[in-house]
Amino acid sequence: MKDSTKTRRPLVITRGQVAQAASLVGVGALIAGVIGVIWQGGINPLIGGLLALSAAGISVWAAITPADFIGFITGKQVRYGTFAVISTMLLIGVVVMVFLFLSRATLTLDMTSSRLYSLSQASLSLIRRVSRPIQITGFYTPASLPVREIDDQFFRLYSAASDNLIRRVYIDPVEQPAVAQRFGVTDDAQVFISYVSEDGAVDFSSVARVPRGSSQERDMSGALARLLIRGSITVYLNQSLGERGLADASQNGISGIYNGMQESGLIPLPISISAVAQQNGDIPRDAAALIFVRPTSDLSQAQIDVIDRYLSRGGTLLLLIDPTFNNEPFLRGDGAFNAYLWENFGIRALDAIIVDAAASGQSPLDIIGANVNTGTDISARLNPTENPLLFRVARAVDVDLERAIPNIANGRIVISSERSYGETDWAALSQTNSYQYDVGIDLPGPLTSVVWATNQRTGARIVLVGDSDFVSNGLVLTGGNGILFTDAVAWLTNLEERLNFGVRGFTDSLPLIFVSFQTLDTIAFMTVIVMPALILIIGAVIWTRRIRQR
Repeated sequence: MKDSTKTRRPLVITRGQVAQAASLVGVGALIAGVIGVIWQGGINPLIGGLLALSAAGISVWAAITPADFIGFITGKQVRYGTFAVISTMLLIGVVVMVFLFLSRATLTLDMTSSRLYSLSQASLSLIRRVSRPIQITGFYTPASLPVREIDDQFFRLYSAASDNLIRRVYIDPVEQPAVAQRFGVTDDAQVFISYVSEDGAVDFSSVARVPRGSSQERDMSGALARLLIRGSITVYLNQSLGERGLADASQNGISGIYNGMQESGLIPLPISISAVAQQNGDIPRDAAALIFVRPTSDLSQAQIDVIDRYLSRGGTLLLLIDPTFNNEPFLRGDGAFNAYLWENFGIRALDAIIVDAAASGQSPLDIIGANVNTGTDISARLNPTENPLLFRVARAVDVDLERAIPNIANGRIVISSERSYGETDWAALSQTNSYQYDVGIDLPGPLTSVVWATNQRTGARIVLVGDSDFVSNGLVLTGGNGILFTDAVAWLTNLEERLNFGVRGFTDSLPLIFVSFQTLDTIAFMTVIVMPALILIIGAVIWTRRIRQR
């Protein structure tokens, strides 16, 4: 009778198998360790353990089968397919390392025929002026991560064009509220731009918010341009004729536009035209503009002479006036300064207050700019429908379009409706708040509230607005008020030429196909590591079974 018990062959582990296992462990640990160093940017305990395991495995391999080890190093074929296995592992490791390097690099490629996803040449010229490190700092909560991913696709264009001199940093304001407070974050998905000091820290004296408008490139390049010219444009605001105080934060104050000019990179400084005239001096040479915000008394002849010398060398004026209901109002109809402007620039103020029942706010004295001449740089962004102008108790101003004044160009910007008129009885208006149209006494509409003039030979420029309330803290953010002030200052200081770049539209919403970086990492992990590893494991299993069947 035969014994039913089968004799099992003893398990024999050869030196070659041990060496092969050690080689696979050593090379695999080495590849994983190198990938870990690239991924983490350094060595941590886990990576150190992998590198130590790699050294141990390769040492065992070299000690047990030195001939096979030398054969692998010299490129000779190794028995049992060790060369193929290790080569596959090396290939996987190289692909992974290349992917990690490219994913961390700022590489861009625009394959659209219209270069839709490339910066304009004007923006590229602007970026070439960057000579010191700049940081784009974005604050995004977890809820706005999709917005961050979209923004980063655009911001990296600036990093690439500047050879990474412009860097990108993203912060979660929920996790780092102190940092968010330092930047002045007030909403989600806010972006700031600033210089970086030599120690790599943010230069908070240069931090400026990047607005979010309809053109992403214009917003970012505009902020970059303002950062580059920061501290190079000085505007002076007169404070000697009863004007609004620069630090007044009340509803009637102008601290908003004062701080806004600082944030835009301008240097707004106070000046006393009275003191300059008394000393027979001149407006400083670095003055890009001289601004009067609601002066309550008119200029003397000595002060007019100061203004004349300033304009003769190409100076610029922004005159924001009001009916001040006193005996010597600024730019009174028969005043010397009003006559000077009319004679030399063809613009003047009228002794009339605009009343407009057809286009007004709470009362016919709160007029809304019914018509805007958008054919100027000052008014190009104004739209009476989308961003109407609101003036409160505004004086009518006038422009001479018939008389030919040598080298002078001028024109109207904001005009009231056909149903408006100019009230000339200031006493009744100020004392009893009563007004009505008197034929032959009051001025028939439409009337002008904003005019401009320029001397094409000297470069002198003037903007005259029959209201100053529109720039007060309580109204400057209403409709197009802030736009009018900003673009008037930009035109006077030539700021629009320094910020001149083409309008390019970059999507601020999800594209048709959108894959986040986390998803890309997952796809890369599956295709670069998991799938080749599975193939390698299947091959190893097949190879092992064939060896045992021999």
